[in-house]
Amino acid sequence: MEKVYSAARVQPDEHRGVLAQLWKENLAHGEVSQEFVERRMRWFQEQNPAGPPRTWMGFHGPEREIIGSGSFYPRDVYVSGRKLKAGVLGDFGVTKAHRIAGAAMSIQRELAKGCRDAGVDFLFGFPNKASFPIFQRAGYKKIADSTIWVRPLMAAYKLNELAASSAGEQHSTVSAVVQRVAERAASAVPHPRWRALWEPAAPGAPAPLTQALSSAAERAVQRATVKPDNALVRAAGRAVDTSMALRDAAALLARGSRVRTELVDAADHRFDELWSRAKPSPIVGERSAQFLNWRYAQLGNVRYRFFCMLDRHDGRLLGYAVYSVRNNKVEMTDVFCEDSGPLLDALLLEFCRAMRREGHVSVGMLLVTPPAFSARLRALGFFSRPHPPTVGSRWLIVHLDPSFPDELRRVLLDPDSWFMTDGELDV
Repeated sequence: MEKVYSAARVQPDEHRGVLAQLWKENLAHGEVSQEFVERRMRWFQEQNPAGPPRTWMGFHGPEREIIGSGSFYPRDVYVSGRKLKAGVLGDFGVTKAHRIAGAAMSIQRELAKGCRDAGVDFLFGFPNKASFPIFQRAGYKKIADSTIWVRPLMAAYKLNELAASSAGEQHSTVSAVVQRVAERAASAVPHPRWRALWEPAAPGAPAPLTQALSSAAERAVQRATVKPDNALVRAAGRAVDTSMALRDAAALLARGSRVRTELVDAADHRFDELWSRAKPSPIVGERSAQFLNWRYAQLGNVRYRFFCMLDRHDGRLLGYAVYSVRNNKVEMTDVFCEDSGPLLDALLLEFCRAMRREGHVSVGMLLVTPPAFSARLRALGFFSRPHPPTVGSRWLIVHLDPSFPDELRRVLLDPDSWFMTDGELDV
């Protein structure tokens, strides 16, 4: 007798209409037009330079009612310098009436079992905490947590929020924020002339700039009745904004940065040249211009831009950040650099400085990185933030076939090997 739930691999082009409807009903964010759904399916199924997706469809009962699907899209990934074909989990959805463990489990178990026969060496994905047990039962290993990192660029929007809170919340928040700013500035600015602004003249005494910032911020929010457009709130915001801009300028000056920057809407030959020179981590996904344009420039539902950092003397592309803007907040989706040391730090600082000049209030990014990298981000002024309550957390997971080579298995199961951005983890 047939099981209640089952799953089998299908050819996506033979079931495009059903798959499009499943995506629209279960995975689309908000209302989308049928024209966009069809365009998105062509993009996902036909245009990926690494190859078409592999798809498994879920069925219910002997009538084989279609109740969901799961796919992975191919991604060329270098592991310890060796090129492998990975599968990135995506387009996994189950109709509302069948959102129980058995339906989802049947799809993911068959997908994991069939990945090698479908032409990939390993799978990785990015589920939230609630769905992780399904993948764990299908044989996936949790590698690392993801972290949301945020760097304030403008103080006004946070001061406006603060002005509406209670007096106790205001005092606590001001003290914590000013102390954090001082600590990050001291870590990020090694030059003694600039560090003097953040360091106390004597033990126990407040640092000059910290004291000034604290006084301005406290005056701005000392009463719960302070309005967001109050002159003190605006003055405090300008003082904090100026201090952050000075800190970035000081940090770049101390690093001896000799670069120029530009914005482009699509990757060109310079991105291929950068990729040919730089493979900075043990595990890195291919970033050819063709892949980058497929991932960020072709679909058009979100406007992504490439912030490029170039050598001032020879014009060589040193690194880039891919980003979009929503509600005046910058969401950095991908970042890549010739090296993952000083050049990456300079790129992040240059990027934040440019976004501040454009008037954006913050930069945010989601990363899976080696634990030691967190200290560098904090030194550059980034703060970790929890995932939204509806998500809880998101984990990087990997599925390896038993026959997978041991020397590569050790690398893939090591959290220190991974540096993954949001753009590499999902579509």
